[in-house]
Amino acid sequence: MLGISNAILWLFGVLALGVVLFLVRGHLTAEARARRRREKSNRPVVSRKPGPTVRLAVDVDKAKRDRKR
Repeated sequence: MLGISNAILWLFGVLALGVVLFLVRGHLTAEARARRRREKSNRPVVSRKPGPTVRLAVDVDKAKRDRKR
């Protein structure tokens, strides 16, 4: 009853394959890949740089910059 010669089984298989290909089609184009890459690269960067864990007790004289406003 569920053999390869069953036409209804083949029909459902072809229809299911068509639906899957239709749904996946948008992810496989070059435009879609480029769009996903742009969306990924334009997302805000969320990273927290932790401060120094150890502060050395060294007095370092740094020249302060003159800010002109």
